[in-house]
Amino acid sequence: ELRLVTAIGYQAGLAIENARLVQSQVQRERLAATGETVARLSHYIKNILQGMRSGAEVVERGLDKRDLLTTAQGWRIVERNLDRSYNLMLNMLAFSKQREPRFEPLQLNRIVEEVVALVQKQADAKRVMLLPDLDEHVPPIPLDYEGIYQVVLNVITNAIDAVAAELGRINVRTQYVPDQHEAVVIVTDNGPGVPPELRERVFEPFYSSKGHGGTGLGLPVARKIVSELGGRIELVSPPDGGAEFHIHLSTIREQRTGPEDTQGPPR
Repeated sequence: ELRLVTAIGYQAGLAIENARLVQSQVQRERLAATGETVARLSHYIKNILQGMRSGAEVVERGLDKRDLLTTAQGWRIVERNLDRSYNLMLNMLAFSKQREPRFEPLQLNRIVEEVVALVQKQADAKRVMLLPDLDEHVPPIPLDYEGIYQVVLNVITNAIDAVAAELGRINVRTQYVPDQHEAVVIVTDNGPGVPPELRERVFEPFYSSKGHGGTGLGLPVARKIVSELGGRIELVSPPDGGAEFHIHLSTIREQRTGPEDTQGPPR
């Protein structure tokens, strides 16, 4: 009996020690992930601040010389980096917390038009073509305005970043598929494309092919929001090169019947 109790105690001690080692390993991995996240965001924020500082210096030089053209050029640099910091803040908020979508019937085409109008200045600055082609048969569908707006913004912005200056072409299309109860937003670019082995990685948080030029949050946030809306986002490679993102959105909303359902049917 003493030997049995000793063996049981020995095994229990090993189990406790293994649990401690696992907990310690998990904690180290969490610290490493936190450190990597902080490092990536720090590099991106540093680039934004450097851009703002450069723009501010150009503005100051223009004001000293009373040169409105130079001042305007400097302000455009500042404004561009203000937009980058604002988009970073939105993506960090969307990525860091769960959010219950607020569904209401919305015109998908109008939202896409708003996003295209917003990023047109960015496309013009890079001298790339941004070509919308919207299917007018898309009916009002249940969507969360802020969520789908951010999804379309992130995907189009990613395409603008991917294409070459002066040679880039981005097509933004909508399509109604009534037999599948879907509306689809399709964003195609003629950039370098994504190799097959990296197609899933583009949706990983903090993975970016832009080096320190991107946070790696845009596409993961887009996938997260689309999933919350009950849809899906896919990356395909067109035969003539480039990249193509398909954002599939349901045109109907299944009603939950459980006690956790606190939202009524779409108005």
